[in-house]
Amino acid sequence: MKRIDGGLFCLLCLTLMAAPWQKLGAQDRARIMETDTVTHSLIKQLRETTSEIFHDPAPPRFVMMDKSEKFLFGMGGYVSCYTYYDGTGFLSRELATVLLPTEASSLRSGRFNIDASGSRIFFKLIGDTRLGKLQAYIEGGFSAQGNTFSLKHAYVEIRHLLIGQTWSNIMDLKAAPATVDGAGPGGMNGLRQPQFRYGWRFSNGINCFASLEDPEVTMLSGLLTGVEDVHIMGQRFPDVIVSLGYERARWHLRLAGVLRFLEKQRGYGLAFSGHADLTPRDVFMFQATAGAGIGHYIQDLGGMGYDVYINSKGLFDKFRVLGYYAAYEHHWNEKCFSGLVYSQAYVMPFEGAPGFVYHHTNYVALNTFRQFYDHGQLGIEAAFGSRMNLDESQGYTWRLNFMVRYNF
Repeated sequence: MKRIDGGLFCLLCLTLMAAPWQKLGAQDRARIMETDTVTHSLIKQLRETTSEIFHDPAPPRFVMMDKSEKFLFGMGGYVSCYTYYDGTGFLSRELATVLLPTEASSLRSGRFNIDASGSRIFFKLIGDTRLGKLQAYIEGGFSAQGNTFSLKHAYVEIRHLLIGQTWSNIMDLKAAPATVDGAGPGGMNGLRQPQFRYGWRFSNGINCFASLEDPEVTMLSGLLTGVEDVHIMGQRFPDVIVSLGYERARWHLRLAGVLRFLEKQRGYGLAFSGHADLTPRDVFMFQATAGAGIGHYIQDLGGMGYDVYINSKGLFDKFRVLGYYAAYEHHWNEKCFSGLVYSQAYVMPFEGAPGFVYHHTNYVALNTFRQFYDHGQLGIEAAFGSRMNLDESQGYTWRLNFMVRYNF
């Protein structure tokens, strides 16, 4: 993973913050506004373009607008303190069920951890141009090894075109459940990657998007060497993803398809998802993804070697995979809600597969979130995860998660 030097990043932040302040004093070309109290079309656009993913930041509390009132710039993020107790001593910060050990060890025991590396910071510019509405966005965190800076989003969107890194077109942002655990359901499509995307939103609720996205193909080296390492392979063309959605006031449905140009073959898959407001306080969400050679697009399998393998004839073949989740939320009031999530990821066995190959995982989470003050949030969660291999060896863990977050 590429790293960005912390000192250089801080210098960049200070430069971006200092420039507007200098202009305010010298030329009175911009003014600071509070997003909670001021009504303006650009602030409305700022809220509408905010991601609906739970772990993505809320709109900034303060923004700067130029004198023409055509451009708005904001910097924000959140400070997050994540605490968990793992009942089996599983070492991963996030409950990634694919990494669960399947062999017993007397050296593992309960583990307590406090972590603040999930905190985020972002810069956002929106405006009206001759070509249409413009949005430029950069977001990062400190979750890379050694708490170094890691890029989450970096893109420019103008009118119908988006260029840069953000959530994949296969992912349904409206159907993603909230979890204290940063990994979330193993069967979902939680993937950010560089892309070119073009799309339309029509007034009748229909939307359609097409994208060319950065490909990553991985294979288990252990199928050749007996060592469970991951081999990254090249791909000549980008992945092609097309999505079609239909939105109504209380529900929506979405269908997405992906085509991959793997080594001497094609990978393909479909993702079907949606949500429904069962009552004003009860929400149901779901997603199911299935295909061949698309392990990259399933949370638990991405980057873990479950795209392609070499079959008994010595030829490349594709892993057949399935991932799904279902989630329910009950909103007790405007500031408090509880959720229940179940998810499974599954890999179809193939002839001659060694016993250590992944067969399926399960993920369950029960949580409650409570807003405090105007910009703070508490979350508590009980989570369980398990993994089973083809030789029926299995491992599991359970966790108690707690989160305190403050948005700025």
